[in-house]
Amino acid sequence: MRHHPVEKATKEVVFQPMGRRMRFEQDDTILELARKAGVALVATCGGKGLCGKCRVSSSALSTPPSDQELELLGPISHSGERLACQTRLPEGGTVFVSEESRLRQQVILTAGQQIELQLDPILQVQDLIITLPSLITPLTMSELLLEALGGAESFSLPLSVLQTLPGALKDNSGQVTVVTRPGGEVIDVVPGWGRQYLGLAVDLGTTTVVAYLLDLTTGKVLAVEADVNPQISVGDDVISRIAYCQDKPDGLQQLASQIRECINRLAQQACEAAGLDMSRIMDCVMVGNTAMHHIFLGLDPVVLSQAPYTPIVKSSIELKARQVGLTFATEALLHWLPVKAGFVGADTVAVALAVAADQLTAPTLILDLGTNGEMILAGVGDMVCCSTAAGPAFEGGHISFGMRAAQGAIEKVVLDPLSLEAELTVIGEVKPLGLCGSGLLSLVSALVTAGAILPGGSFNSTMTSARLRSGSEGMEYVIAFAEQSGLGHDLVLTSRDVAEIQLAKGAIRAGVEIMMLELGVKNLGEVLLAGAFGNYLDPKDAENLGLFPCPDQERIRGVGNAAGAGAIMALISHWVRDHAKIMTHNIRYIELTTHPQFHDFFIDGMACTRWQPSRA
Repeated sequence: MRHHPVEKATKEVVFQPMGRRMRFEQDDTILELARKAGVALVATCGGKGLCGKCRVSSSALSTPPSDQELELLGPISHSGERLACQTRLPEGGTVFVSEESRLRQQVILTAGQQIELQLDPILQVQDLIITLPSLITPLTMSELLLEALGGAESFSLPLSVLQTLPGALKDNSGQVTVVTRPGGEVIDVVPGWGRQYLGLAVDLGTTTVVAYLLDLTTGKVLAVEADVNPQISVGDDVISRIAYCQDKPDGLQQLASQIRECINRLAQQACEAAGLDMSRIMDCVMVGNTAMHHIFLGLDPVVLSQAPYTPIVKSSIELKARQVGLTFATEALLHWLPVKAGFVGADTVAVALAVAADQLTAPTLILDLGTNGEMILAGVGDMVCCSTAAGPAFEGGHISFGMRAAQGAIEKVVLDPLSLEAELTVIGEVKPLGLCGSGLLSLVSALVTAGAILPGGSFNSTMTSARLRSGSEGMEYVIAFAEQSGLGHDLVLTSRDVAEIQLAKGAIRAGVEIMMLELGVKNLGEVLLAGAFGNYLDPKDAENLGLFPCPDQERIRGVGNAAGAGAIMALISHWVRDHAKIMTHNIRYIELTTHPQFHDFFIDGMACTRWQPSRA
């Protein structure tokens, strides 16, 4: 008797209001189904059921909620809302994604500071005339090309160039544009003179990716494209992504493939915007933190999460772009700037290049605040750096109504000190949906100044205000009531949210104090804030909360996307690439987790007060 295999029942899920549908067989969570369907949900914790952000509702039969899920959702659970990461649909059905759980287009900072440089790209372009083969001079096309370049001993021709030679010489004029790299390899030959050749500088961030398309003959930026890092679907921070690589057999390959496809897409969009062909991209420089570096290159990042947190490789890396799936010119180069340590990456090196950290003469704190807080102290004849796990609070992560800097995000708050009534500045001038990093710090700073948050971080229960009340997690502040918000329910700041800010602030403070201690610095001459959060942060808010020892506010300035600027500098200057190696070697790294005074500095730094010398 023949046994037929039992076919799995195919079910269908429909995601609304997107109208996206897909068929499935496996017992995946709604969040996993959404990822496969290309529906972007906010999932700060990477689907571990910790953040409560991936809220959906469905009238279809679903698995019952756990106690943890009910606790996270609180009273909202009575309305039928569920967490996508904790819920399955045994028979399929329609899922409605709540307003606050839809991942919106983020406002991405692309501009940055960079110093003036002499154009000195690593690739060289020559306009040549090649004598065509004839009966009188019976040399091959390759021999004639090498002769025009100065001799076969100095140059080599890869197969891809040999394959294009007949096409390059087909118009019989013999005029060609030739691109060569150091070491004597010919990487491109095209017909005609004066042909444009392109470079791509990429700032690969944990949250966002920015790609700059440049004309390498002039150094001019031709187009800029940016997008949210698609890896965000498995978690906002690098630890979540490292865990994904560890837990899933093909997790590393999935994440590497995602980001490579993203960069190809951004490169294509940039070329289309400039009216150019992507096959003219001959050189690419990339920067990013060490986890992003490892994942992109297919290097196991798990070593970064385990003591002694040592990268697989720290030196700069140069290879053919096609080796990692980038679809530029066939022989295009890819150069990664060096990384310094497990959590001080090539992006920090790029920031140091952009602000000329080794040329500073006054004690200068350079901060790049994101899910990690990378920082450099320079300007006293020495440079030190460190990284501290600030967590995603500065980007709206792990905050009840936190979000990235997209439409609907509150970016600035002004409070009446008596009534605590709030005047909100919202991106897009729409009803508020949540708080981005600058808005969160602005609100907490305003509440501290008004006395509504005490130095220890608790709400002041003696104050009387309609906006200060008891909530499911203790006292909370109502930022916008239901009729004022774009969510249809109250938008609040909870005691737990304030604690998240305290933890992030304490970690940053501890890093700054330890670096100042190491270099014997008592007072800072200047503070440079890199990245989106630093660019939009109001220095007064930082001063009120004692985030760092503030010099005059005029000496606290944002330097934009300095990591991207550093990548551009390395793309257009051979000298900068060499200098990056020297600078990386000269910066001393401090491992905070083993520093004997870190704990005391951290505890003192959590206080919601202006900067005061630590007791440590």
